[in-house]
Order: sequence, then structure tokens, then C-alpha cells
Amino acid sequence: MKRSSQIFPVRKYSDNDRERVLEIFRSNCPKYFRSTDEDDLKDYLLRFANKNFLVVESAERVVGCGGHYVRDDKKLIGIAWVMFERNSIGVRAFLKAADSFFEAILSRIRLEPVRYSILINTTQLMEKLFTRYGFRTQERIKDGFGQNLDHLVMIRSDSEP
Repeated sequence: MKRSSQIFPVRKYSDNDRERVLEIFRSNCPKYFRSTDEDDLKDYLLRFANKNFLVVESAERVVGCGGHYVRDDKKLIGIAWVMFERNSIGVRAFLKAADSFFEAILSRIRLEPVRYSILINTTQLMEKLFTRYGFRTQERIKDGFGQNLDHLVMIRSDSEP
């Protein structure tokens, strides 16, 4: 991955970012998320957005976010609530911002004291992007996240670069 964190800094989420993250979520409805998922996101931000939830900025404005969690009971590391504001920075800049974000999140995952596979639940619309970061589709559930939103379970081995 090409390093571009100078252009798109990644930092820890703070409570001051909450409304901006919700705006980013809403910009992705209904294409990437169901609007009914907003309450789940609010709950996540309130209860779980700790040191492992990050935001990525462009021109000092939050344009994306996401985090990771460890499930020792299932021997996996999950990535949750990855999203970027739709149409905010253009396709080429989006890929650079996504590269910065995934470089940061994977660096944090490597600091975890466990070595589990990394899981992400996503849709067919994001499959190509996550394949770019070493994820492979393990399961596909037609309309699993709603009409025209297939639920994909994607895995990345902890040994991936």
C-alpha cells in the first residue's frame, strides 16, 4: 500500500466527532446502509467507540471512519462501521484516503496481543475495495442486509502483508 497519511491523517475518534460520523452514515443511505441501522451506530459510538475507532480527515474535515474489535471467544478480530462520506473527495482521493485508513487500522490490529483472522461484514458494493486490502469473500447471503444489499462475510488472514 502506498503511504499517504500526510494528505489524509487518521486519528482516534472523539465524542466531538459523533455528529459528523452520523452525517457520513446518512450520506451512505440507502445505497450502502439501511437508515434503520442508525440506532445501532449510535449505540456503538456511545458504548464501544474507544481507542479502536478511528476517523480519517481531508482538509481538517472528517470524511471517513471505522474501527476494530477483538472477539477472543470466536478467535477473530472484526472491523466495524467502515464508511466514507459519499461524493466528498472524488474517486482518486477516496482510494488514497482509504489506503491511509487501512494502513492505520491494520497497524493497530498488529499491536493486538493476539493473532486472529480479521473479519468484515460488508455488501457486494464494497467487495472490490476490501479485496484490495487482502480480504477474501467467505460467505454471501443474498439480500442479507436488505433489498439489493447482499451480506458478505470477508476474511483476511493475520499473515497478510
